[in-house]
Amino acid sequence: MKILNQLKAVFVVVAKRVVSQPGLVVATTLGLVIAIALMMSIPLYADAVYHRIFMQNIAPEGTGDMDKLPPFTFLFRYDGSIYGSVESDELGPVDTYLSEEAVAVLGLPPQFVVRYFSTDPLGVFADAQSAFDDVSTPLVWAGFSFISDIEDHITILEGSFPRVTTGADGTPIEVMIYEELAIKLGLQLNEVYVAYTQERSEEGFVRDVQIPVRISGIWKEKDPLDAFWFFRPTALAERLIVPEETFVQGVGTVVEDEIYTAVWYLVVDGAEIRHNEANSLIRRSVTVQQKAAGFLANTKLSKSPVDALVEYRRSANLLTILLYAFSVPILGLLLAFITLTSGLGVERRRNEIAVLRSRGAMGLQMIGIAALESFCLLYTSDA
Repeated sequence: MKILNQLKAVFVVVAKRVVSQPGLVVATTLGLVIAIALMMSIPLYADAVYHRIFMQNIAPEGTGDMDKLPPFTFLFRYDGSIYGSVESDELGPVDTYLSEEAVAVLGLPPQFVVRYFSTDPLGVFADAQSAFDDVSTPLVWAGFSFISDIEDHITILEGSFPRVTTGADGTPIEVMIYEELAIKLGLQLNEVYVAYTQERSEEGFVRDVQIPVRISGIWKEKDPLDAFWFFRPTALAERLIVPEETFVQGVGTVVEDEIYTAVWYLVVDGAEIRHNEANSLIRRSVTVQQKAAGFLANTKLSKSPVDALVEYRRSANLLTILLYAFSVPILGLLLAFITLTSGLGVERRRNEIAVLRSRGAMGLQMIGIAALESFCLLYTSDA
């Protein structure tokens, strides 16, 4: 019972102080509110500035084709014109990793993954039975290409999407061509042409490669500004588009080292990422890049937010120093305020504490009164 009475006395004294000195309580509370606001303004301002710089570095305004890609784009590329063409089997491990596992390693929600493979350009000749007079000069140099999920982003103007054809029985491989190419050369639906090239073996022997092709469809993009297009659709005008099975089982069995260009276009959702996650995203991006290069040498990350993240980190470090310098006088002001108010409070209540102690108040009760009063003031200021 004695302990309860001592605790009750603490609450009674605090309540009487608040009632007897409302002006001092209001002034103290207002001072605490201002102090907390000043202390919180620096990190809140810093967070807003950091985020703005972060987004400006990640999604800058530009006019180039690569600048129009989504900000959180990871574009991996193998360029056979520099490092030499490769077989589909050599591409298998890196293709599996980038198309199925890389997004999970990046740690961001996936939006879509596009895979693009293309052969070295072949000369496309008119068939002897066609309406073209000249069958000895190529009409165009075009490579066989495969683009995953392209059928969902194009309109078939004439004909249909190519069926899977391997050409094993001598039948032409069905291809789809861009509208611009069809108009430019006057190519017609269901016409048969011959894709021709020469290959030199390691022993130095040269062999002719001839692939009859039939135009099964003429296509045009639905929306040239769609995020699906990692290249401008017009850049695919001189491509003979085929299904993946045709590319691997048909073209790949005739043409050696058929992969001349390979692109993996990974787009992830970075809407929820915060500026303080920049370092971890850089590390994960580098991990994916190194792993891809380990599966297939010279696989390059040609487009990613990594450079922007590194630049952001440099800007953020400089801003941090400036904000610390800016916060020194504010922290000094707060320290002076706390020192002044504490001194005034202690001086004002020294006699009161002496009276309470002379009447039997315990030291723990004095501490309890001060703690309870401080808690009430802090709770009121936070509210």
